[in-house]
Amino acid sequence: MSRIALLLILAATLSIASCTKTGPAKACFTFSKESPKVNDTLYLLNCSENYEKLVWINSSGGFYPGGATIDSVNRHQKIVVTGTGNYTVILAVGDHTITDGNYSTKANFISKTITVSP
Repeated sequence: MSRIALLLILAATLSIASCTKTGPAKACFTFSKESPKVNDTLYLLNCSENYEKLVWINSSGGFYPGGATIDSVNRHQKIVVTGTGNYTVILAVGDHTITDGNYSTKANFISKTITVSP
């Protein structure tokens, strides 16, 4: 009986250890469309690894209503594109201390630009 208990404890320990994030945070995202047009729905799909917190940043302005920070909660983003032009989006990932103001020194980040046509 003690062998079964020992095996169960070992299995539980291994399953918990396998969920632990290892290595540095790595930022990654893709756009759902390569060439969006005004009024298209565009998804920003997060494929980042090993992070505790994320911040989506609209560094171009005008792409997302409400300012520079798009979100710091949701893993993926859904945006209805409202204007034409080139827009840069940044995804920063890292530990619990990152914000849109310190991401360049506290996090791993990726910046991508997309062109929206009429």
